[in-house]
Amino acid sequence: MKIKNTFVISGTIAILYAGTLSAGEESVTLDPISVEATRTEKPLTAIPNTVTIIDGHDIDVQTAINDDLQSILEKTVPGFGPSMNKLVGRGESFRGRNPLYLIDGIPQHNPLRDGQRDGRTIDTDFLERIEVIHGSNSIQGIGATGGVVSLVTKSADDTGAWTNEAKVALTTHDSFDSDGFHYKLSFLSGKKFDQFDVLGGVAFHKRDLFFDADGDPVGLYATQGDIMDSLSKDFFLKLGFEPDDNQRIQLMVNDFNLESDGDYIPVKGNRSTGLLSSTERGDPRPTRGDPVENDVTSISLDYTHEDLFSGKLRTQVFYQDFEALYQGGTFNGFFRLTPDGPDFLDQSQIESKKLGAKFTYYIPDFGVVGFQPTIGLDILRDESKQVLVQSSREWVPEVELVSYAPFFQIDHTLFEKLHLTAGLRREIVDLNVDDFITIAASESRSVSGGKPSFEKTLPNIGLSFDVGSGVKVYASYAEGFTMPDVGRVLRGIKTVGEDVDNFLDLEPVITENKEIGLDYIFERGSFHLSYYWSDAELGSRLEKNSADFFTVKREKTAIEGLELSAEFDLTGSLVAGMNYAWLKGEFDSDKDDHVDSDLDGANIAPNRLNAYLDAEFDNGLFARVQVSHLFDRDFRGLKAPTDADFDGFTTADIYIAKEIGKGKLSFAVENILDKHYVTYFSQTESRQKNDTYFGGNGRTLTLIYNHKF
Repeated sequence: MKIKNTFVISGTIAILYAGTLSAGEESVTLDPISVEATRTEKPLTAIPNTVTIIDGHDIDVQTAINDDLQSILEKTVPGFGPSMNKLVGRGESFRGRNPLYLIDGIPQHNPLRDGQRDGRTIDTDFLERIEVIHGSNSIQGIGATGGVVSLVTKSADDTGAWTNEAKVALTTHDSFDSDGFHYKLSFLSGKKFDQFDVLGGVAFHKRDLFFDADGDPVGLYATQGDIMDSLSKDFFLKLGFEPDDNQRIQLMVNDFNLESDGDYIPVKGNRSTGLLSSTERGDPRPTRGDPVENDVTSISLDYTHEDLFSGKLRTQVFYQDFEALYQGGTFNGFFRLTPDGPDFLDQSQIESKKLGAKFTYYIPDFGVVGFQPTIGLDILRDESKQVLVQSSREWVPEVELVSYAPFFQIDHTLFEKLHLTAGLRREIVDLNVDDFITIAASESRSVSGGKPSFEKTLPNIGLSFDVGSGVKVYASYAEGFTMPDVGRVLRGIKTVGEDVDNFLDLEPVITENKEIGLDYIFERGSFHLSYYWSDAELGSRLEKNSADFFTVKREKTAIEGLELSAEFDLTGSLVAGMNYAWLKGEFDSDKDDHVDSDLDGANIAPNRLNAYLDAEFDNGLFARVQVSHLFDRDFRGLKAPTDADFDGFTTADIYIAKEIGKGKLSFAVENILDKHYVTYFSQTESRQKNDTYFGGNGRTLTLIYNHKF
């Protein structure tokens, strides 16, 4: 039988095979599958970790149900936290830690001032596939303490014909309220001209209000940012030139902007009575300042050579300009110029500019069949700050990070059964912080700047063994590296005479990921099981302070989890699949080097089961029914939140699509059973606030027409 790539989409095959395998008495053939997120386009067989590949078909299905990147990930990637369906990604963790988002290799993470908006920087219509590497690693540099989410953009068709794709989408709550209609229009056009190719696209997405199962507007997350009441615009361009069969030069530009229209204001709920927060018409500017905005430009210039001294060269130079504006307020004196001064309105904006380069060179067969050495160097310069735009002050001073990271990796296959991968990466980081004065809420303390430096060698090693009959087992160890949101740390300093050079809270976060797993592919399906441990001696945990701003706590953290996924071809046209994630996380609250309290909902996701049933027919009709269940979670321990336990819930969605000539008509219903629920973030939020008591989306309908010509 022919195993479809859909077996890989849900993560069930993870690190499985390319080629022909024996499954019982029948041969099972898989198309060659490689993963670009590993820097060397490794086949899945060479990666001793769980990997999920979400292809274009599954992206289409999930975006029709809810056009939000994090909603795609939570339904397809075990261990990924529930989407807030907001502009900010608070609590959207991966295996209890931060995911590193990449757009064609360009890091979107802002380690110096993480405003948690790095997952909203590109329109989903420009994505060809998503490659997800589970668990801490340093493959792509700083930030992947939970894993890597690599967003691979579309390219011009190799056929040489003009390819055009237009998409029109209409979304509404089933009440058909006039304030609940959302519209989307996108267009892509491209062509390959002998040695040149070009692809360009535009996308416009107008969102109004979301409504819960009672038909009431969902609460607006005004300060941190919401995708309700917004217009997003994305302009995408990819140019390629191939002087010969072995070389390619490529330029990619993505300019994304999402800005709130500022037509609504939030309405507080009441947690004690169960009244959810809501939204009503009004002008937020007098009390909250300018509407929120994400403005992100990502540019990369890539050069590849497929046969350079018997090896393959991958180089990339990239630039990212990131600005995130947050709404503000007076916040009970938080933005005063002096501790005793009058209250006034202010709001903050995070500004970050990154310039970097990546160099990778590997030799597929270095003298010995199956032996592949890789060398490389990553360079990054990141300048970030957080300003208060109404009063022209710096909340976080400009911080410069310069990173150099040489690495060496080997991959070796022995006896066609055993695959070894091992390597070392040396992370060398220099920070530069000028002298500064904290704002009045932090007691206007003078802080001496400095130039602290950090160096760390990050090892990784993995073994995978082909047992035979479609069974494969693996074990791996890898370390990840990130900075602990330097901006949050600096802006919260209250100690007199603090010196940045000697401030322990700026020490990097080093995470260790140990994982064992099993994969089984058989005649009609596949199965994947993995168990992992993720530890950090000096972790980074977010905790709300008395002013309702998050601060960084540097403590030992320990996370363990299990991930299970499977897919089974029932009839040839009917496929059933599922993925399940269980995880537990704890931190050391009393500094005795032993974890003693559960991580809260801002830092770890609930256990989850996703299940789906796909039906595909010869007449071009495709249908999916999917169910997602989030299990209850209680938080226990010395300093675990006592009032923020989670009551789980179950939702169901449907998707139907019919090919019509060169077009496709799709219809999707999110939360088809109209389940009334309170979101995971809102239930588990520390310092339970009435204005963040959000309900989830009620029954929501989407109609889409795609046309290719």
